[in-house]
Amino acid sequence: MKNYKIILVTVLALVFTACQAANKASSPTETMRALNEAAIKKDVEATKKLVSKGTLDLLEKAAQNQNTTVDELLRKENGAPFQEMPETRNEKITGDTAIVEIKNKATDEWETLPFVKEDGIWKIALDKLMEEIMNKAREEMNEPPAAGNAAEPQKPESNPVANSKANNKANSN
Repeated sequence: MKNYKIILVTVLALVFTACQAANKASSPTETMRALNEAAIKKDVEATKKLVSKGTLDLLEKAAQNQNTTVDELLRKENGAPFQEMPETRNEKITGDTAIVEIKNKATDEWETLPFVKEDGIWKIALDKLMEEIMNKAREEMNEPPAAGNAAEPQKPESNPVANSKANNKANSN
């Protein structure tokens, strides 16, 4: 009987922690703050509640590639997103999607971070971010090189006078 009480208390504590994290996710910016707190505490369950289903799928693939579990991946140093809360601005909500601009400390530039609302909770959508990055890379690869690019073979310049003299000489023989 004593074991059942311990199990019940443990389960209730986990549910309470997850609910607290979900309650803190009343806006995309609040989701980031709650995710930061969860990362610092290495609270895997709270972290999982604050990331989208697509992000969890992405984490699962990463864990498989590293021969580990998602839980272990999130417990690792710098494994969970937002070990340090970035500066934010311009939260924009459109239906069940949102974006927040975050400042990249390395580049000192503002970047857009996507969110989705799942089960009534704002969740960070790192899968959408990765999709945007991949699409941008594909677009850049399909763009023609800039003028003067050394990688592009140069066509010989056309000189109509020289070409006509060469053609006349060839035709007179």
